[in-house]
Amino acid sequence: MAKKKKSSTKSLTQKELKAMLANQEAELAATEKRLAQTEEAYTSFTTPSDAEVIDPDLVRNKVTGLSPAQLEARQALLEAQKGMSAVGLTSTFTTSKGFAGQIETPPETGLKPGYEWYAVKQIGGGVEWKQRRISGFTTPVVSGGSGGSSGGTTAEPEKNSSDLLAAFLASQEQAKIDAAAAAEAAKRERAENAITVLTDRFTRYGLASLVPRIKQLAISGASESTITLQLQESEEYKTRFKANQDRIKKGLRVLDPGDYLNLEDDYRQILRAYGLKAFDTDAYVQQFIANDIATTELSNRVVTAVQRVQNADPAILTTLRSFYGISDNDLVAYVLDPNQQFQKIERQVAAAEIGAAAGLQGISTGVSVAEQLAAQGVTKAQAQKGYATIADILPTADKLSGIYQKALPSYGLAEAEQEVFNTLASAQRKRRALAEREIAEFSGASGLSKSALSKQIGGTY
Repeated sequence: MAKKKKSSTKSLTQKELKAMLANQEAELAATEKRLAQTEEAYTSFTTPSDAEVIDPDLVRNKVTGLSPAQLEARQALLEAQKGMSAVGLTSTFTTSKGFAGQIETPPETGLKPGYEWYAVKQIGGGVEWKQRRISGFTTPVVSGGSGGSSGGTTAEPEKNSSDLLAAFLASQEQAKIDAAAAAEAAKRERAENAITVLTDRFTRYGLASLVPRIKQLAISGASESTITLQLQESEEYKTRFKANQDRIKKGLRVLDPGDYLNLEDDYRQILRAYGLKAFDTDAYVQQFIANDIATTELSNRVVTAVQRVQNADPAILTTLRSFYGISDNDLVAYVLDPNQQFQKIERQVAAAEIGAAAGLQGISTGVSVAEQLAAQGVTKAQAQKGYATIADILPTADKLSGIYQKALPSYGLAEAEQEVFNTLASAQRKRRALAEREIAEFSGASGLSKSALSKQIGGTY
């Protein structure tokens, strides 16, 4: 018996081609699923005028949902699969093992053009063969001998192998196109999300002028955080959050936009609650932020400005201007000025109230005394009561001081303020000494009883 030879074709085997096609079918199905999920991104995203032109191969058919390249690859794949189903499992080797371990070899003659042999069933020691048409092909299949004798080769149609390979390559190319389309869709979706989020955010900042820049950066592929950082370096952003630049110079921390906007809202609400519309401006609000004014401090300043200055007795305003040289139009502004320490302002206003209380009794007290009393915590009401007492005792004490100035220490306004507001014993002794001297000199003839002068001080502060 002649030794049977195996000869292999240089092209891929049908089994390998089938495996590759099966893999490609799976990949195509997965890719189509991904593309279906991102289809909305293609149809809903509006490309800005300065964006790149979309590749026509990425434009999908509205009916089939496939791109031109996909349709072409699908058609080639279907054609190749038809040819492959016709070829079946015909071996590319000269001989192969058949049924029940027998050696099968197709008949050598009788094959019609465009047909091929295929084994049907085992019959005794041989195999029954039949012919079948090769769909779409005209090249005949060359068959070998019969039975277990030596045989020739069974050659596949050349056109079949080349078409399968072409379909395989086409599917690979389509997979690349689909991957590129998916990546582009994802990029567009990220850009659209960034545009939506940042447009809303910067519009709330009052920076709608930056929206075109946001779109440009997002379409170019910049991430949301990258866009935000770049916009923070723009002049528009720095101008909008100008107080942050002043805070840096003063060694204060930079406020993030959220905290900055919240502070602005809080400041404006406080100012509007007391009707201070003239101070509800960007310039004033920026000064409060730049000087790190707490909302509680601003509330206290506003209350002081409105209740103790703007709505105060004209005498207090006159004294405040006299003491500190503040013009009529600057009184409220002076209290709200963040560059002025609020503790100092409070002391000055309290001093003006004390000075005005003295003035109402015809007494002119100095700035230093009024500030000292204010520092001690003397209130407006206490000042009014104290200076009423001083106005009652001072004329008599001052008169006696003039009479007995060579014999006794004098008693004037300073001593009266010390006695009334500080309960200073030495000042009180001076006044009593004068009273007692007067009593001794005139033995009551002066019109003053022994205790008349001392009683005048009773019930004071």
